[in-house]
Amino acid sequence: MQPEAFNTSKEILSYKDKIIPMLKNLLETEMKEYIQLVSLKKNDFLVREGEVCHYYYFVLEGILRNYYIKDGTEITTNFDFPNDIAANFTSLVLQQKSIGYIQAMTACKIYRMKASDFDEIKAQNPFMQQIKEILVSGYVILLEERLYSLQFCTAAERYHFMLERYPHFLQQIPLTYIASYLGISLETLSRIRAK
Repeated sequence: MQPEAFNTSKEILSYKDKIIPMLKNLLETEMKEYIQLVSLKKNDFLVREGEVCHYYYFVLEGILRNYYIKDGTEITTNFDFPNDIAANFTSLVLQQKSIGYIQAMTACKIYRMKASDFDEIKAQNPFMQQIKEILVSGYVILLEERLYSLQFCTAAERYHFMLERYPHFLQQIPLTYIASYLGISLETLSRIRAK
């Protein structure tokens, strides 16, 4: 059973689908001089533990994985798919060393923009401030949804929700990372998938 709270995120994702093409168009036209197209090979890093994140990343192609290492174990916290904006936000906003990693799971193409350049553009263009507010609001809602699912949903519910939302991407993500993201063991994930 899918919690009622998840219906809100569908609305946010739907709205995001309308905002992202406008943002991509702005990146490729009015902000062209501020962005860099970066190609990543599988396993390349955008951010490593101990580095300060200075960029926003707009995923054009491929999948990124966000994770931390605790007691030698990688803990996956997020995946970024095409049309997602990625960054280590704590490091970016506070300009402090990252405690996590952002790594390419597949070959990726991304736009990269310095946060300072984005802030400069945003100060001159009220529409960019609106886009930022919409994207931040959507991100916060998705984080609340994730917290809710970890505290109140069964492992099977979390897996089926992920499968429903990202069916075409899950085939490209190793089960170990999916299990880590869901907060379960690989064995538990195998049992859920077998049902």
